[in-house]
Amino acid sequence: MTEHIEENTAWRRSVRGQRIDAVCWGLFFIWIGVVLMVKTIPQGVGALGVGGIILGGAVARRIFRASTSSFWIIIGAIFLLAGIGGMLAIDLPFLPVALIVCGILLLLHKRSRRRSHHHR
Repeated sequence: MTEHIEENTAWRRSVRGQRIDAVCWGLFFIWIGVVLMVKTIPQGVGALGVGGIILGGAVARRIFRASTSSFWIIIGAIFLLAGIGGMLAIDLPFLPVALIVCGILLLLHKRSRRRSHHHR
């Protein structure tokens, strides 16, 4: 009986996580569309919005007790910093660096996951 309750709870958390992900992806695509359509949006606002969406998704996952990945928290923070840098007209390549760091972290994240599955 206890196993069934634990499985049901894990399943509900998984479903919540999938719903949060779907909402975040929807917001992401809407935001990117708005940024591409509206030519008067200041530089950096696009990246700032992406960071906000990512971190908002992480907060929602925490609130609804779905699993939260520190990977996405780092990515969200990087995009927030890139957006702030762009808005302040700091002459550093924040967004390209953020994208490169995202790619590296994603590769390292997937690699570490693969290792942990092999050790079980």
